[in-house]
Amino acid sequence: MNMLAILLKREFWEHRKTFFYLPLIILALLTFFLIAVVGSVQIAGSDIIVSGSVQINEEGLHHRSETNEYSNMPVNALFGEQISQFALLAEDQRERMLNSTYLLIATPLVPVLWVVVFMYFLTCLYDERKDRSILFWKSMPVSDAMTVIAKLLTGLVVVPAIYFMAMMLLQLILFLTTVVVALGYSVDTWQTFVAPAHIMTRWLQMTAFFLFLASWCLPFFAWIIFVSSWARSVPLAWVIGIPIVLVMLEALFTQGEWVRAFIKEHSFPGGLITRLSGGVSDMFQQLLSIEFLVSLVLAALLLYGAVYFRGKADEL
Repeated sequence: MNMLAILLKREFWEHRKTFFYLPLIILALLTFFLIAVVGSVQIAGSDIIVSGSVQINEEGLHHRSETNEYSNMPVNALFGEQISQFALLAEDQRERMLNSTYLLIATPLVPVLWVVVFMYFLTCLYDERKDRSILFWKSMPVSDAMTVIAKLLTGLVVVPAIYFMAMMLLQLILFLTTVVVALGYSVDTWQTFVAPAHIMTRWLQMTAFFLFLASWCLPFFAWIIFVSSWARSVPLAWVIGIPIVLVMLEALFTQGEWVRAFIKEHSFPGGLITRLSGGVSDMFQQLLSIEFLVSLVLAALLLYGAVYFRGKADEL
């Protein structure tokens, strides 16, 4: 376990720019944008005049929908009006709207995380063969299997954990900003914004989402590591090209879509908002399917292949 911890630290320090500094920068930018918008409304809102209409759906409360027209109204007054209207909504409506808002503000970090993990797995075994640093690492008392496991855990556990903490901080900042702003208006802050936020429950749901993602997409990431272990050049072309060829062969000879559907489902299984809107139980129900069992066997074979080719890397 000590050796595994050392290997994980090595991977983190070698890639700390994309593992740590990148989500920190995105967090800072989104926080600045959030505070700048809210601050502008509070400070200069009386000097900004707007006209327009806002549709208010009160189906959960009075089973009606209405459109309010606003003409030459200061932004801060309109902002306060919307907070008052929001407080009148039914509790379940407030919960749904706050849930969408909290997930939406964290969503920009999800595709960034996916790209970071993809690129890390793509180069994790290829680069050390390319620059011949593998000769040094293979002289260390670390097995090839342990090295591959460390890289897999780095991409599926360590990196998502860091980005997840950035999402939690972002949502916490939104939560505190909302509470502070609401204190300036004549609404019940607790019942309107605090209680319906369910911040801890949402974090547990997001944790479940990332656990599902790591498990469900395991064959996809194992495939990338496998290609990284043997490709002599341009591993990206192999990672994308071979699945495209398989899909074309399937369409040509079988007229089926199982391979295409399997690749798509286990590569892009749906975004944060889409998955969590379906509920945590729906995600974990998929982990009890035969398809998931097949994907685990496929992932195990690919990882075994990565360990094998990593062991032969100095001979290639």
